[in-house]
Amino acid sequence: MAIVNIKGTVSRTFHNGTGAEVTEVFSKRDGSEGKTRWTCWFDSAHGLSEGEKVAVSGLHGDSVDEWSDKQGQVRHSVKRSVNGARLSGDTSPPQPVSEPWGTDTRSDIPPAEVGAQPNTGSTAEVPF
Repeated sequence: MAIVNIKGTVSRTFHNGTGAEVTEVFSKRDGSEGKTRWTCWFDSAHGLSEGEKVAVSGLHGDSVDEWSDKQGQVRHSVKRSVNGARLSGDTSPPQPVSEPWGTDTRSDIPPAEVGAQPNTGSTAEVPF
């Protein structure tokens, strides 16, 4: 499992205050708005209210449901969850990333030379 950090709005609470659905809003590449609903499971009652903005972290889990639509077509949907959820202090919306993959800024690696052969898999000179 991976640790996930989400920021969103509480859309409902359930299970005697130990569960909450948090809706995270984000911008898609085409500029439209997307939403992801997360089911957050806390170890104890969280005291959250619907409409409250929260930042939550915990262990990421997914499950796939199979269902049939009105035309009888089999469909699938993914339910996202945060297990062992904990509230964080920063509730500001996430900032868009201008460059999805960072540039390697380590100074201990010499720049590749033009025409150099690719690494053959030897670990004798691994810089880290």
